[in-house]
Amino acid sequence: MEKVVVGLSGGVDSFVTAFLLKQQGFEVIGVNLQLWSPRRVPASPNEADELCKLINIKLYKLDGKKHFQNHVVQPFISGYLSGITPNPCAICNSFVKWELLRSLADELGVHYIATGHYTRILPFSGHHYVYKGIDPNKDQSYFLWGVREEILSRAITPLGDYTKNEVKEIARTHGFSQIADKRESMSICFIEKHDYRDFISQQPGAEHYFTPGSIVDIQGQKLGEHKGIANYTIGQKRDIPSKDGHPQYVISINATTRQLIVGEKSLLNQTELSVSTPHLIAPDEISANDIEVKVRGLGLNPQGYARIFPQPDNRLTVQLSSPAWAVAPGQPVVFYRQDRLIGGGILTTHTQK
Repeated sequence: MEKVVVGLSGGVDSFVTAFLLKQQGFEVIGVNLQLWSPRRVPASPNEADELCKLINIKLYKLDGKKHFQNHVVQPFISGYLSGITPNPCAICNSFVKWELLRSLADELGVHYIATGHYTRILPFSGHHYVYKGIDPNKDQSYFLWGVREEILSRAITPLGDYTKNEVKEIARTHGFSQIADKRESMSICFIEKHDYRDFISQQPGAEHYFTPGSIVDIQGQKLGEHKGIANYTIGQKRDIPSKDGHPQYVISINATTRQLIVGEKSLLNQTELSVSTPHLIAPDEISANDIEVKVRGLGLNPQGYARIFPQPDNRLTVQLSSPAWAVAPGQPVVFYRQDRLIGGGILTTHTQK
């Protein structure tokens, strides 16, 4: 009997993943990744324990708090304090969760690794790729842009072939209605349902970034004062004074001078992006002429195709056929060819066009 390590969070998605794999004949080994210790929530029985008992599978608990702190929480804090807009969930899913599951699977001598992500992982042209899930409302492929191919070759993601409603119905049909109807958390786990600004403000040395500073236009003319750069992100209009009757938006953030540089909405259109730390399954594929680009955040994704050019400093220049609006440094830029995710990287400074 083949064994598979399954990441179990306590929610319906990972539970149904384990349930389906057990039905398929796998010996399922549940793994609860303990990444963050809530500070304000009373201790309660671990939900993953209860779910594993329901379907009679083993459960391991893996302490990944130090790894999570170093690779997700600290970069999130330092990112906002330097004026960028990081995406902690994309970093966690690409570089923390899968790596921790892989390490335990190796320790146990288990080949296969599974999660409850709504994605498909399929072979193509001698490689393994993440594909979009069939449910466009739940597709999570964007968050897996950095998963190494060695892991993808061992990965199983059954939910990529289901919609969210179908997954809940599987749980209900087999007598697990309480799990199916459980309310899901949509917030960043370590924020604990609070505003991210409150979390950052409690960090050592954060006072400087919550100190008022100047709001200036692109010519350097002062328009007003802000409440601290950590309260703002690219594309933000709220709390920004207008100029000559025209709304102004945050164009860039200077963490050193604590200045917000603002301008009219059209100035946030970008047709050229600079991407650092790229991860590509097959690097030669970036020369294709049918690559679509996705950047999730406050802004709007570009339409049409992009041209991608490697640079000597291990960056990529991405030229868009139509502009993206209000994309912010620190966000992942992900590349697709139709439903197939071919790679991605992190947006750095970008050229205004």
